[in-house]
Amino acid sequence: MVRAEGGGRYRYGGMTLSSNFQPVFSVRGGEARGHEALLRAEFEGGLALRARAVFLSLDPAARTRLDWVCRALHLRNFAVADSGNRKLFLNVHPQALADDRDEGRGFVELVRFYGLTPERVVLEVLETDSGNEARLGEAAAAHRALGFTIAMDHFGQAHSNFDRIAMLRPKIVKADRSILRQALGETQGRRMLPSLVDMLRDTGAEVAIKGVDSAADAINAIEAGADHLQGFLLGAPSRMPRDEPLARDLIESARHLIAA
Repeated sequence: MVRAEGGGRYRYGGMTLSSNFQPVFSVRGGEARGHEALLRAEFEGGLALRARAVFLSLDPAARTRLDWVCRALHLRNFAVADSGNRKLFLNVHPQALADDRDEGRGFVELVRFYGLTPERVVLEVLETDSGNEARLGEAAAAHRALGFTIAMDHFGQAHSNFDRIAMLRPKIVKADRSILRQALGETQGRRMLPSLVDMLRDTGAEVAIKGVDSAADAINAIEAGADHLQGFLLGAPSRMPRDEPLARDLIESARHLIAA
């Protein structure tokens, strides 16, 4: 379906879908651990739509189908520029994951078709309702057993909370950018951020801070103990997954400022 379209784009329901990729950086090494695939949807004439709005407009069956289309599209576009050593972070709607009665075996075939392995794919479970949390936990466990890394996106929003962490047992938890904004704007928030990171790490998860758009963001996130950083300061979304050569220096400079 994706191959038939060509050019890294796919027409679906009157929209043209494409991929952008944003790097996720390790604080310890300063290098890009992988790239998150971000959906771009446009109507004819170039009117852009938010991915969240697109999914909300669909019924459950169409939402699950679109989720699979997006995964295939992102896998195809990532494979074109794959360096062979980076992870691909894929957003997954929890309802689509819970509805996968094949327990991930069909998805493994799709991943391998595009030349990747499950070990290089991180499934980021979004914060939206799954319709069946117990079934979502079972599906996450089945995908984990096949080699996929389970992550939880937008912690602090909607269903991305400690209850879901206990059920999903994610390897990575991404904190919503609103938490970082609060930490920068309030003294109390700045004290709370390290405590929150500690609590998340106590669950066994690595912590990624999203929305790192300034040097102050990076310093606060690193000082709080984050394992990974993502944001426009370190790399803006682009059509081809790429490393930002300045990111390592920026992270290293922030670490030195904290240590000084």
